Amino acid sequence: MGVEIRGLNVTIGGHAGPARGGSGKAVVRDVDLTVGDGERVGLIGSSGSGKSMIAKSMLGLLPRGARATGSIGLGGTEVIGASDRTLADLRGRYVGVVFQNPGTSLNPVSTVAKQVELPLRLHYDLTAFERRDRVMAMLDKVGLAADMAGKYPHELSGGQQQRVGIATALITSPRLIVADEPTTALDSIIQRQIVDLLVSLVDDAGASMLFITHDFSVLARATTRCYVIDDGRVTEEGPTADLLASPGTPVARELVGSARRLTLSTVGLAHELSPAVPTGQGGAR
Repeated sequence: MGVEIRGLNVTIGGHAGPARGGSGKAVVRDVDLTVGDGERVGLIGSSGSGKSMIAKSMLGLLPRGARATGSIGLGGTEVIGASDRTLADLRGRYVGVVFQNPGTSLNPVSTVAKQVELPLRLHYDLTAFERRDRVMAMLDKVGLAADMAGKYPHELSGGQQQRVGIATALITSPRLIVADEPTTALDSIIQRQIVDLLVSLVDDAGASMLFITHDFSVLARATTRCYVIDDGRVTEEGPTADLLASPGTPVARELVGSARRLTLSTVGLAHELSPAVPTGQGGAR
């Protein structure tokens, strides 16, 4: 499923009206962004730059008091102004979301199997056996053993929790995955495993992905093209490898520099910042 965003503005507070020239604080300003069918695209920026507000606008999940204007097309459906029912159906059937912190996004009183099963229960008319069969197959795809199905989130490691989050996002075979800082809460080794797993599953499904992060070293493993955002505006865009090699704006240079410094302190610059994306790695951590 493709994404086409044109002239997106998001304001918080104030009275109804256009983002430019109206009251309220502008947090996203005149953003144009596209994700083609089967394409993996990054959106990178520092904390507070507006990248997560773009994702919330796409999903129809803006916080109370926030308003979006412009156009967001998801597979031919206009998101801005769409009904709650339309948005709920889009999120459940066609768009899957992998959240930043699985420790808080997973239901603490629901087992792994019930969490992964829920989208199927809400959006498809399947028997209990069919749902169970699909859940177990998906757990295997994300590298979780069958005995994980009856466990609760607090019994899992951070990496295992995020695998459950990925399984939940992909169980309905969505055409678009929105990954909003999905590795921030994980250490560097588990980050690489989770990114490689997500990329492998998205590519195998022929889906599209918008990968949101503040870390260029993660983006290099997950995307082929990216947008840099600062203060709510897109400041630069292009192939991820090109922006890593020659960032053209101060914010991009700072983000690349941060990735290089972090990489040098962990596993080695050449390995981590390689634009080539390896296939998924086995073994849940």
